[in-house]
Amino acid sequence: METSKSRYKNYCKPKLADLLTALKLNVEAVSASGSYLRTKNDRNVLDLVSGFGSAILGHNPPQLVEEAVSALTQNIPICAQGTMREEAGKLSEKLNSLLSNGAEYYSNLSNSGAEAVEAAVKHAYKVRLEVISREYERLSRILNNIYYQIEHLEGTVLLPGDKDLIDFRDDLDEYNLAQFESFQYQPVMASFKGGYHGKTTSSIKLTFNKSFRESFEGLSAIKTEYIDPNHPEHIKELCDAQVCIFYYPVLKSVDGQHVVELKPVKITKLIGVIFETIMGEGGIKPLPENTLNWLAENHKPLAIPYIIDEIQTGCGRTGAIYHHQKTALKIIKAEYILLSKALGGGITKVGATLIRSDIYESDFGILHTSTFGEDDLSARVARKALDLLTENEGERLAEITTKGAYLHNSLKELGLRYPELIKDVRGCGLMLGVEFTSLEDRSPFFRSAGRQGVLSLLVASYLLHYHDIRVLAPISTMLKGNPGKQRQSIIRIQPSLCIEYSEVDRFVAALLEVCEIITSNNEFCLLAHLFDQTLGASVRKGCKQLPALWPLKTNEKNIDARLGFVVPPINVETLSGYYFPSFSHYTWDKKRFTQWWNSLSRFLEPVHVKSEYVTSNAFTVEVNLVFVPYLPEYINRYKADRELSREMRDKVQDAVTLARELGDDNIPVSMVGLGAYTSIITNNGQTVNDYEVPITTGNAYTTGLTLQGIFYAAQLKGIDLAKAKVAVVGATGNIGLVLGQILLPRVGELLLVGSGASGSQQRLGMARSLCLTDLLKSIHQEQLAGIGFENTELQGAGYAYYEALIEGQGDEFDQLRMAIEGGDISRKTTALFDELVPNLNFSNSTDLNNLLNFDIVVLATNSEKEDLITPAMVKPGAIVCCASVPSNLSSEFKNNQSYLAFEGGLAQLPENSEIDFYGMPKEGLAYGCLAETMVLGFDGQNHSFSKGLLTSEQVFHIMQLAADHGFSLGSLKFGDDVLHLIEE
Repeated sequence: METSKSRYKNYCKPKLADLLTALKLNVEAVSASGSYLRTKNDRNVLDLVSGFGSAILGHNPPQLVEEAVSALTQNIPICAQGTMREEAGKLSEKLNSLLSNGAEYYSNLSNSGAEAVEAAVKHAYKVRLEVISREYERLSRILNNIYYQIEHLEGTVLLPGDKDLIDFRDDLDEYNLAQFESFQYQPVMASFKGGYHGKTTSSIKLTFNKSFRESFEGLSAIKTEYIDPNHPEHIKELCDAQVCIFYYPVLKSVDGQHVVELKPVKITKLIGVIFETIMGEGGIKPLPENTLNWLAENHKPLAIPYIIDEIQTGCGRTGAIYHHQKTALKIIKAEYILLSKALGGGITKVGATLIRSDIYESDFGILHTSTFGEDDLSARVARKALDLLTENEGERLAEITTKGAYLHNSLKELGLRYPELIKDVRGCGLMLGVEFTSLEDRSPFFRSAGRQGVLSLLVASYLLHYHDIRVLAPISTMLKGNPGKQRQSIIRIQPSLCIEYSEVDRFVAALLEVCEIITSNNEFCLLAHLFDQTLGASVRKGCKQLPALWPLKTNEKNIDARLGFVVPPINVETLSGYYFPSFSHYTWDKKRFTQWWNSLSRFLEPVHVKSEYVTSNAFTVEVNLVFVPYLPEYINRYKADRELSREMRDKVQDAVTLARELGDDNIPVSMVGLGAYTSIITNNGQTVNDYEVPITTGNAYTTGLTLQGIFYAAQLKGIDLAKAKVAVVGATGNIGLVLGQILLPRVGELLLVGSGASGSQQRLGMARSLCLTDLLKSIHQEQLAGIGFENTELQGAGYAYYEALIEGQGDEFDQLRMAIEGGDISRKTTALFDELVPNLNFSNSTDLNNLLNFDIVVLATNSEKEDLITPAMVKPGAIVCCASVPSNLSSEFKNNQSYLAFEGGLAQLPENSEIDFYGMPKEGLAYGCLAETMVLGFDGQNHSFSKGLLTSEQVFHIMQLAADHGFSLGSLKFGDDVLHLIEE
């Protein structure tokens, strides 16, 4: 199905628009009628969302349209605030007449469900505040009376705490005031876990999903206690625990002595219990029968107001105007009942807060008003909608019940056919949900999509594209929860009563098709349309049955330490090979797939993909690999974008948190490594919160292994490093800079190469200064050790600099030598050094064409380009070492005997250990960043290591630790091929 390409929607909720676009759910409806939406590209879509349940009578039901048109042509008053609103009164009367509990309710009409909740909370707070305030005032009067009574008594009066009368009065008054204010400034509400009640400042505090609340917690003082739906008895415990305890004095005579005793008065701070009989946004979950029974039986004993949220369940959606009256709650007279959504018949926006008349605060109607609330148009249409639902002895309500039962049973049969996929089918009337299992036995993408709640959106996209059927997930499951916490994949099904039985069958058949695809482990058939590759019905219905590759579970071993390693996909091939193994059986467009993945990845969460075990000296560490979804090109493209770079940093932080939570009290995760581009995202780990678990970027050992590889290759090729010309590409990066610092004193000539991007020349200048600073430190250390000029250990360019320094004449050279001998290696000293010995075997460039003159070229870039360096750019016989992941070396280097090209930064693991994961090196090799994490784990490090700006000292330290624990330089490789080298 063609989706909307309009950009104007990005000015309203741009991130949501991006999500819908990535999932091809961004259709634009231009008209609606009955059960169907008509799209901009002239497709009729069977709508099973119905405005999240609002359009129970169908889209634009003729009778309601006629009512609205009639009202408008009669010029009814809409903006007539401050007058008597007859239509609002008639609607309130209608709502009362449809209740069967015998109570009378006043209606506060508003514009939405969230406002209905807000009104109920405000009213409940006012009522409780009035009770507590009056009690506080009464007890204050008692205290005052006792005070004056004691003042006029003759003889001694024993006061609590042996205080004098004034202190006693003041302290008790201050205490009682503090108790009163503890309620006034932080009232308590009870809400059920999984509940959703809106997004205004009060209602959002009652909503369970933390992702909705955490950015707005401080805007409302309400303290919400969340109750397990299976344990409503905790409400009673809450009533007893959340109390104001006031004390008042009682004057007594004991054995002829006047004595003042303190008596307590307890009043609960709980202003109400809010609940949905079926939690809509929480996953279409009905409250358990036992819970409903408990709530009904304990309503009077609790003496706490019930706020029954019927915003989704009411007005016909479940086959009744008030769903709670179909449950055990029918025997109670709830203090508050809330309606909205379907109340307006899908035509007008209206909410209603029904407040039982005997608790109604008469001032509330003045204190809580709304400009557009109670307008005649909305009230009139809402009353007409109720008339339509209830006419002919509730014929339409019965139809909803019957069709709902047919849909429910059909889905239940599907669930019985696919029990490994469908966990539950639940709901009532035309408010149903299908929950998928977490798909633990499926392939990796299905598994992670199932755990993250994304699967339901992918199913929705498939049904929309191929079958013109619209479903959605609850919004709560579309948002991330806490890192590592599993979300549910639920399809929300809320059709209108206009739906035909044949359309139910059509929907179930389409869903069966999806189940077959998932059962076959065939991600390609489910996802191909998302990157513009529409599949024919024969391909989809006959999708290839494939095995589930890369299972999560591994054989657990006895371990001594536990580590985490955060890694992104190195390239598209790695991503597809692990996440989408079915793609290898089809032809697909790499470029389009990459574009789609880059648009989706910001909405995906990190996942734990594998646990591996490495042993050294009878000590075994568990390495937990955590996948973050970003491809390198996405990171490079958006790292300068403030919002997206923040998102990426947060995602890496979530991955670190997830890795930490894989530990336990006995063996916690002692170190988390940041692989490849995750250190770039986080500014070399500096934005990661490492106060709960230490981190390392792996940059130190990657640098050390790269150096070892260069030295080994130079030995094989017979190249004298002290005379060799060496170029470092990516010299302003963390690894490239330290490579330059270590190489400068050891090679004949050094070239630092930058990207040429904005600011590159300035960064190269800074890199040059830092390299010179390191060289000055080396010279100073030799001088401290008493090494003379003739015996210096410096080689190559380092020796040339030393020679120029020693032989230099003049006051400035004397000043420079004295500064170095005194250990003053400041920026001023470095600048003077560079001025007096300019460009001596040490230069900068941003032109890759300058590499042709160099014997050794080392790459340590942040570029994702796979052919950044080609054979034509370096001289024949050169050593070309790439420490970048992904590699920047052109495939033209492969099997080219004119060059020694290899990918550096690979370690050989100890004792024949191996990391068996797609995209990781084989044959016992590991990337330096991962190896560094393991080395630190073996060494028992409990603080962050190569975080921030890397130093040469860290490089030499980790190389020594690695050797101590059996790690060594791995085989030189190009791609998957080991280079079999012979010493020249």
